[in-house]
Amino acid sequence: MELRQLKYFVTVAETKSFSTAAKRLYVSQSALSQQIKLLEEELTVKLFTRGSRNVTLTESGTELLPLANNILQNIVACRERINSLKQLMHGELNIGVAFTLEPCIRETMLGFMKKHPDIRVNAYYKNASELLHDLRTNKIDMMFSFMPTEPHNFIESVPLVSHRLIAAMRRSHPLASKPFITLDDLKHQRIIMPDTGLNEHDTIGYYLQAEIKGVHICSHVNNAYAILNMLQESNCISVLTHSTILSNPNICGVPIEKVDKPICSYVHFNRHAPRKHCANAFIEDFRNSNAYYIIQHT
Repeated sequence: MELRQLKYFVTVAETKSFSTAAKRLYVSQSALSQQIKLLEEELTVKLFTRGSRNVTLTESGTELLPLANNILQNIVACRERINSLKQLMHGELNIGVAFTLEPCIRETMLGFMKKHPDIRVNAYYKNASELLHDLRTNKIDMMFSFMPTEPHNFIESVPLVSHRLIAAMRRSHPLASKPFITLDDLKHQRIIMPDTGLNEHDTIGYYLQAEIKGVHICSHVNNAYAILNMLQESNCISVLTHSTILSNPNICGVPIEKVDKPICSYVHFNRHAPRKHCANAFIEDFRNSNAYYIIQHT
């Protein structure tokens, strides 16, 4: 059964005439009759009763007509939707990414640009306070970060994935071989703390200081790669999410005893701005990425 056969059938049923239907369809009457005959043979029923002046639907034809109309309408709707999506999957997508989340977003970004060459992806890596300003002023379409503890009424936040906190250090660090690190271990180490720019709302720092009293933070750094490089060149330790160290094979992550509460990353939108279809497509790609799978299963 072909779509054109259903279209021919519906047109003949509407006009009650093969000659009128043929003119409307811009085909010869013989070609129209041949396609209706093939449709009847495939269905093993007669669809029309042919009279001297017009044709009428048989009982089988009457049953088929609403079904055929439904199929044709769905095809039209499908084509319109696909064309609409093609239009939406053009243009620009402006993404803001907090420094500590960049390593786990990179894979999705590279894959998305390859998959959608007609979309220009602009990525802005900043601390969270700067990204919040950009989101408020519509300089970016969405923002990836850990959730600020202080709510903002212009933000719509969608949970992405929970991240496990670990003590990150170079593989030659004296504590790297331990199965886990105690809170007392951390009190005797120099800690490099990721700085998201949210001060007391820095999720990792706020959580760490609440859990570990007397910890010595020797530096705040607002760039994940800078932290990893500093760890690689020293015996400092940083408390990061496991996803942050995925890009550096020289850095290992050791679980911290009694610090097993995961923290959640979010994608944030400006609720007062229309959401781009390509932004939703990007999130879907992230949830299908290897990085997302690794984060969920570590």
